[in-house]
Amino acid sequence: MASSGSIGLLLVVLTSLITFYAFRRESLQARYTFSVEGILIHKEYSRLIMSGFVHADWIHLLFNMYALMSFAGTLEQVTGPWHVLLIYFASLLGGNLLALFINRNNLAYRAVGASGAIAGVIFAVILLFPGISISPLFLPFRVPAWLFGLVYTLYSIYGIKSRNDNIGHEAHLGGAVTGVLAMCALEPLVLQFNWPIALLLTLPTIVFLLFLINRPEWLYLSGLSLTISQHETKDERYNAAKFQRQQEIDRILDKINERGVGSLTEQERNVLEGR
Repeated sequence: MASSGSIGLLLVVLTSLITFYAFRRESLQARYTFSVEGILIHKEYSRLIMSGFVHADWIHLLFNMYALMSFAGTLEQVTGPWHVLLIYFASLLGGNLLALFINRNNLAYRAVGASGAIAGVIFAVILLFPGISISPLFLPFRVPAWLFGLVYTLYSIYGIKSRNDNIGHEAHLGGAVTGVLAMCALEPLVLQFNWPIALLLTLPTIVFLLFLINRPEWLYLSGLSLTISQHETKDERYNAAKFQRQQEIDRILDKINERGVGSLTEQERNVLEGR
């Protein structure tokens, strides 16, 4: 494992201290957690950054800090400490913004952790050294860095679609692509020499986002065999909108069953009233 570097070590210590303190105070954990409702309804924008300093449990924290220490030192040696900080926090913000966009209609969505920021650091290193080999954690083999990055991207997209685990794949994907873009902006020579790798690491995400913008209902349809049509009919648009509205109503009704009518936000009440 490479040296974590001064910035990597600082981030590990700071994140660990805040996470430990949040474990002891549930109110702090609740205040820092990434929450769609908190950000969109209550305008608590600090959650976009502070959620990266709290974690679900010790295993979550240790896994993230190990990954950060494995790559931050290499990045700092090449780009310097300030660029590491810029890439880290840009990736943290980019990952959470993508999670916010994808889950904007799910006010109950919550997440914690620095995974998006760390994905950005890892992908910045991959862009710098696409030919190095990376050993996925707990696996007894190594793969080229560029291949690891591509598989990671495709798996994140699959995870967003399948929704069959408790992993924040949206933040992973957003952080990874932000790390590549930030690296290109801060070190333009990297883009000049490694532009095919930059394209390889970002193009799947760009295509995925363009597809979501045009077909947002795809995330809620089962299976991966959705037929893509260039000309969506009025009936298809109506059915998609009806499906999304029913999903939101079902979520609100579940919230009422769990917490009572008094827990509803003004926006949720308007949805039930059909406004």
